[in-house]
Amino acid sequence: VYGFHRMSLAVGSFLGPLLAGLLAHYFNWRVPFIVFAAPTLVFVVLALRLHEPKRGAWERQAMGATDAVIATDEVPPSFAESTRILWQIRTLRRIWFSLPFLAATFLGLSALTSLFYEHVYHLDTQARGFLTAATEPAQLIGILVGIPIATRTIVKDPALALRLLTIVGILVAGAVALFALSPSLWIAVAMHALFTGLAALLAPGIFAVLSLTIPPKVRSLGYSMASLFILPGVLALQLVGWIADTWGIRQGILVMVPIVLIGAWTLSSASMYVKSDINRVWTSTFAQAEVAYKRSQGLAKLLLVRNLDVAYDGVQVLFGVDFEVDEGEIVALLGTNGAGKSTLIKAICGLVEATNGAVIFDGRDATYAPPYEVAARGIVQVPGGQGVFPSLTVEENLRLASWLQRHNPAAAQAARERVLERFPVLRDRLQEPAANLSGGQQQMLTLGMAFITKPRLLMIDELSLGLAPTIVADLLEVVRELRTEGATIILVEQSVNVALTVAETAYFMEKGEIRFHGNTAELLERPDVLRSVFLEGAASATGHLVPARDGTPVLQIREPSPLAASAALAAATSESGNGQGADTGSGATREARLEVDSVSKRFGGINALTDVSFEVAPGEVVGFIGPNGAGKTTLFDVLCGFQPSDGGDVLLDGVAMTSFGPDARARRGVGRSFQDGRLFPALTVWETIAVALERSIEVRDPVLAALNMPVVADSEAKVARRVEELIALMGLGAFRDKFVRELSTGSRRIVDLACVVAHQPKVLLLDEPSSGIAQREAEALGPLLLRIRDLTGASVLIIEHDVPLLTSISDRMIALDLGEIVAMGTPAEVVRDPRVVGSYLGESEDVIARSGSRAGGNGGGNGQ
Repeated sequence: VYGFHRMSLAVGSFLGPLLAGLLAHYFNWRVPFIVFAAPTLVFVVLALRLHEPKRGAWERQAMGATDAVIATDEVPPSFAESTRILWQIRTLRRIWFSLPFLAATFLGLSALTSLFYEHVYHLDTQARGFLTAATEPAQLIGILVGIPIATRTIVKDPALALRLLTIVGILVAGAVALFALSPSLWIAVAMHALFTGLAALLAPGIFAVLSLTIPPKVRSLGYSMASLFILPGVLALQLVGWIADTWGIRQGILVMVPIVLIGAWTLSSASMYVKSDINRVWTSTFAQAEVAYKRSQGLAKLLLVRNLDVAYDGVQVLFGVDFEVDEGEIVALLGTNGAGKSTLIKAICGLVEATNGAVIFDGRDATYAPPYEVAARGIVQVPGGQGVFPSLTVEENLRLASWLQRHNPAAAQAARERVLERFPVLRDRLQEPAANLSGGQQQMLTLGMAFITKPRLLMIDELSLGLAPTIVADLLEVVRELRTEGATIILVEQSVNVALTVAETAYFMEKGEIRFHGNTAELLERPDVLRSVFLEGAASATGHLVPARDGTPVLQIREPSPLAASAALAAATSESGNGQGADTGSGATREARLEVDSVSKRFGGINALTDVSFEVAPGEVVGFIGPNGAGKTTLFDVLCGFQPSDGGDVLLDGVAMTSFGPDARARRGVGRSFQDGRLFPALTVWETIAVALERSIEVRDPVLAALNMPVVADSEAKVARRVEELIALMGLGAFRDKFVRELSTGSRRIVDLACVVAHQPKVLLLDEPSSGIAQREAEALGPLLLRIRDLTGASVLIIEHDVPLLTSISDRMIALDLGEIVAMGTPAEVVRDPRVVGSYLGESEDVIARSGSRAGGNGGGNGQ
């Protein structure tokens, strides 16, 4: 087809210069333009009468599809989606990159050959027209000889066809060089005919490869965008023309020899990808048409993910993921930290682009659709962690979430009212910035923003993240209500107990692949499956304590999984679980390390804390629970100096710190972790932990560092050694050289914990350390925290919604509600307090027992 097209151009190229030369010679140079306008207009009119074909019909026929599927036309994508699709085709990108060089060569030759004949051999207009026309039949010869060879080659192996075109490009470069250096007119004409005939093969070959590698629905745009990449070549002609004017026409033509060689080499590099790109086009075109046809018959899945690959910065994260969801179904997506769960749902909603595979929603390809188009089609994601605009008020966030319903204000207002009915705490804080909300309240706002859109497919990443058990139980009911209203839901959860409470089907991911999937009832009866997915390798983790140079015991572990190292910690020391290495216990008979006396904090007219008082003994573990917005995180902000108190005192080892800023408190030994893991995204894990060891640097003199003195090298070596020890302790060996921004939410929490330990704190404030990590790894977190307490001697204050975890490690527990202490005592006493049960725990066993069986109150410092 493309060879025939090129031959037609060759005929025109023969007749055009011949007629133009005669008309210009006998009349005027303007006459050819006027004469040639007439046939151009005729063919434009004929082209307008052509009908649009069924795009992809030939590909579907080649794949053996039925007649009904072949006749199913694809929905034309938007311009934004089309450009994303095209940019993912690696063959197309390489061909595009070759076009500026090839275009500069052939456009330049078309202009300079005429000037060459005029300046070097002094031919007039008529002679140049006859001579140019005489060389054009070489195109016909080149096409008649070359196209059958190219066709057989491309059928055998498309990559060989591109290599053949590369050889043609090299031969063109040689002919151009000989043309520029030709000592006689007849040699110049022969070389002119040679590179003209060879060049005729390039366009059909490139067009044929493009037709095979570009999906049918964007093929026209793919061809059109190629013209944009010709423009840089046109600009390069300015340089070629300047050289020809300055140093001579021969030198100007010679400059194009390396240009065409670069284009040929770039074209050759596309051969690495052409076969896989062709297979992807055929497979996806067939799959999309088949799914669209079945959807029209009411037979297909609402969401179909096939052979999906995703990579970040050249590192592949998902490997051939197959995933499907029926309409009206609730599916649980489970897996370890870094398994690829969040990446999968980001790929479904368009936030990250797939490198291979297909995402088909409601019978329509959505693999490369931009996120705003995906949302408009009915796919909505609730991101884990921060999903709100912190500088906007609660009301403004909800109004912004109504954007898809902006043409129906009444429906948008009604949807906002339903959200406020479900989350009454948001109504009370409508005019406050979202940043002032607690982590749990921000999660409520994020969910409310998603509910407003009435999605067909709702993907919730970490439903229980930062939420009290009573709120989680309520949200599970909301999820069930949404399903009855027709929504399909994908629930990404670290807690197996929470996720499988509402889901009918579960998928388990590990290392970017789907390992298991099936009915939840069957999977709940497969503890071997759950444990192999969530704690694989934990049992094999081994470790031992060795003394460091400064005498501090250091744990060394061989290849543990993150947090599974806690199993090795428990066996690695002869110390008993009650913390003989540090003072532990209730703290009733010992001097307090931390004293909090009548601390209060107000935001506007709201009392976040009211006369909060308690003491913490050295080495004591104190757990804090309470509903969202109870003031727990605000209390930690006041203790570490991030928020000034409006009343009361905070004392560390008897020294008042009320007037100290956060840096001064940190130097005195107050360490703090945050709900959202505030780390440096552009640093690697190793570098992030090294920054956290800043207090341990012994030599800070920049002059000594500039001179690379031995004392500086020793100091840096000591820091490096401690970084490696912490990486081993936390099981972060697999992530040591990864950027923090590349880590999953759970993995970032582990790095955050390593940084806090590196700070060597006297008082350790941990804000929901288990949020975002897998259920089985949360079960292993308790022994690890106790060992950290034993090795550092720090007092530990923990905010946590995982009640079994908290009761297993706490010496005491404190319950907050509305900024006041409502219960304080042993874990057993606090969790059985009626006020705690009513306002915080609720009655759902599965929700309370996020990482194990429901807490019975047997907690204590010995980590039973």
